[in-house]
Amino acid sequence: MGDGPAGIKWLTRYRDAPGFPPTILVANGDDYLAVAAIKAGAVDYLRREHAHGERLRALLGALTPRAAANPEATLPLKDYLRHARDRNRHFGLPPMDSSDHRFVRLIGQGGFSRVYLAERLHDGAAVVLKVIDTQHLDEPVIIQRFVREAELIAAIDNPYVVKVYDQGFTSDYGYIAMEFFQHGDLKQRLEAGLTVAAAVAYMRGIAHGLQAIHACDVIHRDLKPGNIMFRADDSLALADFGISKRLHDTHDLTVASGVVGTPSYLSPEQAMGAPVDARTDLYSAGVIFYELLAGRKPFRADSAAALVYQHLHTPPPRLPPELAAVQPIVDILLAKKPDERFDSADEFLLSLDTWLPANYGSNLRVAA
Repeated sequence: MGDGPAGIKWLTRYRDAPGFPPTILVANGDDYLAVAAIKAGAVDYLRREHAHGERLRALLGALTPRAAANPEATLPLKDYLRHARDRNRHFGLPPMDSSDHRFVRLIGQGGFSRVYLAERLHDGAAVVLKVIDTQHLDEPVIIQRFVREAELIAAIDNPYVVKVYDQGFTSDYGYIAMEFFQHGDLKQRLEAGLTVAAAVAYMRGIAHGLQAIHACDVIHRDLKPGNIMFRADDSLALADFGISKRLHDTHDLTVASGVVGTPSYLSPEQAMGAPVDARTDLYSAGVIFYELLAGRKPFRADSAAALVYQHLHTPPPRLPPELAAVQPIVDILLAKKPDERFDSADEFLLSLDTWLPANYGSNLRVAA
């Protein structure tokens, strides 16, 4: 494939071609090139001087089991939809007709899904419908990921996690019906400004949410202010589990798309495409905590590669002097090595409760 940049350009161009095989990029480069290769869709990256012997054989040998572990990924779309509908019946969920909801307005969309505010006709309740068009989407893995998202969060009954009311497939689309959050998200509150006491209170809520999902062996992997939602009573909940996974799930449905997550909130191990556990969510929580306290993200750059470099190598920045009491907590959350962070959300919560005085920062506002 030639030099690194040429190889990445080639990989990006052809990675979505039907039947394109799993690919390892072999080149001379550093952390930047490794991350770029994985983002471009490579299964792994190998420096040229290491492309021999046991290391190369191990990488090549891992490709076949990885594909064999998920035979459904190779099913035609119509067969996977049949499997998904069978699974829906297994869980006792009747097929939903589109007439069960009245679509009110589009409130968001991603690469493969749209999110609508809708009204549930039998009781008039406002719900959020996340929808994929199964008639025109010939991507079984995307549909698997969609089914996985609903299964992960439907099993978690906790006030700090979004509620799923229903899930399944109609003849036209797949859907997840979730609660509607009247009071927006944490990103909006950050932009409007908040007190330090509110920032600490929000982090306690986020930690409780992580405590709940980690107890169910679920890793969020995309924790950020836009995914922290508020109900009408101002209670907080974690949402958007589109790229979440179970802790011990050896098959990652997002691997074909490369590194997952939002660059500003990626943990170092996530940025490198390495295995992750609950501590990757704690790192993202540390980025959010710093942003809530300082009014800006801890790491800022003009490119995703530069952001990744900072996550990997740049020490956590200092908070304003009046917030020095929180600095040790932020430093632990933002440690580069997972072993140097809190072991769990429980430990993080304990640090908030024991290291900070009651009503800490009640007279302080976050700097603009």
